[in-house]
Amino acid sequence: MNVYEFADKHLGEWKQRGEEIVPRYCPYCHGGQHKDKESFALNINKLTFNCRRGSCGRTGTFQQLCRDFGEKADSELEWEKSNNFEYKKQSKKKYKKPETVINPATKVMEEYLTKRGFSKETWEHRKVGTDDKGNIVMPYYENGELVFVKFRPPHKIKKGEMKSWREKDGKPVLWGMDDCNPADPLVIVEGEMDALALDEAGVKNVVSVPSGAEDLTWIETCWEWLQQFQKIYIWGDQDEPGQEMVKKVINRLGEYRCYVVQCERKDANEVLFFDGKDKVKELADNPKEVPIAGLLRLADVENFDYSKVQRVSSGLSLVDKAVGGFMMGQVSVWTGSNSSGKSTFLGQLLIESVDRGFNVCAFSGELPAPIFRYWIELQMAGKDNLKEKYDEIKQSEVPYVPKEVQEEMRNWYRDKFFLYDNSTSTKDTDILRTFQYAAMRYDCKVFLIDNLMMTGFSDGYKDFYHAQSEFVGKIVDFAHKYNIHVHVVAHPRKVNGTVQKIDISGSGDITNRADNVFSVARVNPDTSDLDLLGCDTSIDILKNRFSGKQDITIGLKFEPESKRFYEKSDETGYLKQYGWNKQEQLGFYEVHNEECPF
Repeated sequence: MNVYEFADKHLGEWKQRGEEIVPRYCPYCHGGQHKDKESFALNINKLTFNCRRGSCGRTGTFQQLCRDFGEKADSELEWEKSNNFEYKKQSKKKYKKPETVINPATKVMEEYLTKRGFSKETWEHRKVGTDDKGNIVMPYYENGELVFVKFRPPHKIKKGEMKSWREKDGKPVLWGMDDCNPADPLVIVEGEMDALALDEAGVKNVVSVPSGAEDLTWIETCWEWLQQFQKIYIWGDQDEPGQEMVKKVINRLGEYRCYVVQCERKDANEVLFFDGKDKVKELADNPKEVPIAGLLRLADVENFDYSKVQRVSSGLSLVDKAVGGFMMGQVSVWTGSNSSGKSTFLGQLLIESVDRGFNVCAFSGELPAPIFRYWIELQMAGKDNLKEKYDEIKQSEVPYVPKEVQEEMRNWYRDKFFLYDNSTSTKDTDILRTFQYAAMRYDCKVFLIDNLMMTGFSDGYKDFYHAQSEFVGKIVDFAHKYNIHVHVVAHPRKVNGTVQKIDISGSGDITNRADNVFSVARVNPDTSDLDLLGCDTSIDILKNRFSGKQDITIGLKFEPESKRFYEKSDETGYLKQYGWNKQEQLGFYEVHNEECPF
C-alpha cells in the first residue's frame, strides 16, 4: 500500500498541501474532545507522520502507520532510519522500456476506428498503430520517450474477452501528455477512445489515464507535470467506478482547480457517436465547478427579507420593539442574580409562543415537573381566573387554578407544550437528543434550557465551564439546523448588583456564540432612573446580534398572584387572555346577498 492508497482508505476526507497529506482529523486521536482539525500530517517525501496535538503527539514512519492500521507498505518503500524519524528511500521503482514494435495502421484497425467516429488525422496525431498480431497499440510518451504501451483488439469487445492490456513494467503516465499546453485547461478522461473523441472534436489538451478508473498510480508518476496546470477538467465515465475515480482525482489534485464534465451518455466516445463533435466540444468547454463545502458566492445567496422572517413575539411591546422579536435559528442567553425573575419571565415567553402558534419544549433543571406545570398554569390562567385558599403553614391565602379552568387549559396546550423529563437524565447529549426529537416529530419551534448549571455533561470534560461553552456551541448548531429559537439561562458569577456579559459563569464563548444576551434584575425602589420608576423588574439588553443594539433597559411590573410581567404603561397587561380563554363568536350572523354562497 502506498501513501495515497492509505489516505483514501484510512484518513477520511483529506487534502494535499505541498509534500504533506493533511486529513480533517488525526486517525489516532480524532481531534480530541475539541475536535481539533488538520493537526495530523503525512509527509509523502520523507514518509513520516506526526500529530501536532500535545495530548496526542503521535510521530513515526509510514511503515509504522501502516502496521498500526493493519496494512503493509509497498515493498519498494524501504527506508533507512535516521535519528529524527526521517526515512529515505533505499530504492526507487524502476520501469522497463517497452519492447513492442509499433506498426502502421491496418485496414481492420482503420475500419474499426472509423466506425467509432475517428478520422485518420486524429489517430495519426495520437500515433496509434498496431502490433504484429494486428491489435491496436496506444503508445504513451514522456518527453518524447516511449515509456508505456497499451493494447486493445480492433473490434467490438466480446463477452469474456479482454478489453485492453498493457506491456509489463511500463511507466504509468498519461496518454498524450507530450502534446498538452500547460497554459490551457487540461482534460482528463478515463480511456484512450474518449481522448480520441475529444481530439476529434478539436479539444487537443486531453489525456487519458493508463489503467482505468481504479488505478491512480499515474498521479504519483505525473505529479510534477500536473502541477503546471491551473485548471483541470475531469471527464469520467457515468458509472460507479468512473464517478468514484472523479472524486478521488479531485481529492488528490485539489478542489480549487478541478472541474467536472457532466453528460447523459456513458462516456465521451458515446457522445461523439450519437451526438457529434459539436456536442463533445460543448460539454468539454463547459464543465461544472466542484462545490466546496463552506464556500458560497455572495451573489448566489438567497434574498433576505426581514419582514418575512419567522419570529416569536414576547408579548411585551417595549421588548419586541427593542429586539424585533425572537428570530428562528438563533439562541438567546438569559442571566441575572438569584430570584431576579428569569425563569418566571421565560415561562411567560413560552406561553406567549404557544398562543402565537409555536409549539414549545422546555428543560427545567431546578423544578420537578408538577411544580413547573403549577407555575406555568398560574401564568396561563391569569389573575381573573384564579381562586385562593388558606394555607395554614403560610398563614395566608395562596392562589390556585380551579379544576374546570385546568381542564380547558390542558386541552388547549396538550399537543403544543412539551417538558423534558429531568428525572431520566440531565446529560447534555440526552437533552439535545430529546430536543431534536421534539423538533422533528412535534414541530417544536421554541426551546428553553433552564439552566446551564443544572446540566450534566458527558464524560471527557475536565473543565466544567469549558463544557458549558461547548454545549452552547452545540445548541447554536441545533438552532441553525432546525430553524428554531432556544432560550438558555446562564447564572452569573456575582450575586448582587447589575449583571453584565462578562459576569456570566463560564467562558466568554457562551455570550460570544449567543445571538442575544439579556439580564433580568430587581429594581431598587429608590432608583433615580425615571424610566424605571414604578417598576419592580428590569430587563437589560446586553447584546442583539441582528440590530447591534445593546445597553437598553426596559422596566416591567410583576403581578405576584398570576406571576405575570407587564408594562407599567399597560396596567391591564396582566389580565391578557390566552387562546384557551378566548371566546369565539357563536350563533347566527347576517349574510348579505352578495356574500351568499348559493
